[in-house]
Amino acid sequence: MDIVLRYASTAVAAAFWFASGVQAQTVVETEMFGSYEPHIGNEYRQDVADALRLAQQQDLDGAWTKLKPVLAYCDAQQRPGRQLVSVADGQEYETYLATRTHTEPTEWIDIACPSAYYHAAYLHVSAKRFDEALPLLDKAIALAPYYAMPHNERGFILNQQGRLRDGIESYRKAIRISDAHPSAAYAKPAALRGIGWAQIELGELDQAQKTYEEVLALEPDNGLAKRELECIAQQRAKAAGR
Repeated sequence: MDIVLRYASTAVAAAFWFASGVQAQTVVETEMFGSYEPHIGNEYRQDVADALRLAQQQDLDGAWTKLKPVLAYCDAQQRPGRQLVSVADGQEYETYLATRTHTEPTEWIDIACPSAYYHAAYLHVSAKRFDEALPLLDKAIALAPYYAMPHNERGFILNQQGRLRDGIESYRKAIRISDAHPSAAYAKPAALRGIGWAQIELGELDQAQKTYEEVLALEPDNGLAKRELECIAQQRAKAAGR
């Protein structure tokens, strides 16, 4: 692989990311919905799934049409004096209650709401509307403390903005959640890939190599990780030839 290809324009990189990423998200979301117990708002899960399907078909207007009523519903649930949380199961709920710092009554809201916020942010990012995406990610993170994917999405935005250290930290938050909560384990490979990308940009090739090797330990057939390892080897060879 020519090293120059890795440094294609941000627009090209983001377009590739959206085209491939939304397909992966459709699988992840289906699996995630199956692992989360249904609670208030679960009737909107199908709308979120439909929005993902439409996004995969590049019908972004249709995806927004599906998401907007869900976003309106979820916004309406957040009222003064009412604390909401979205978790996978009773064990996570008890963990949250044991660690919360507020005393307000806490209601369990369905994963459909933080998922809708996350995927609305994803659509904004696909159009490079990063400033509009970040508040939606904040909502998803506030509602679902053990939902790792919004941290991955924030890491992607920060990487694209050139805030590589901040991006790495956001990805590391996703990894900490993934390691602590089985419901979020699926997010770890993507977080590692984001960290590895930033490390290469920073010239930290040794760290990047270890990161991508960790990706392959989790996903032995991951082609992106293999290509990035080839890129690291080429950069080292080029530096040695100077």
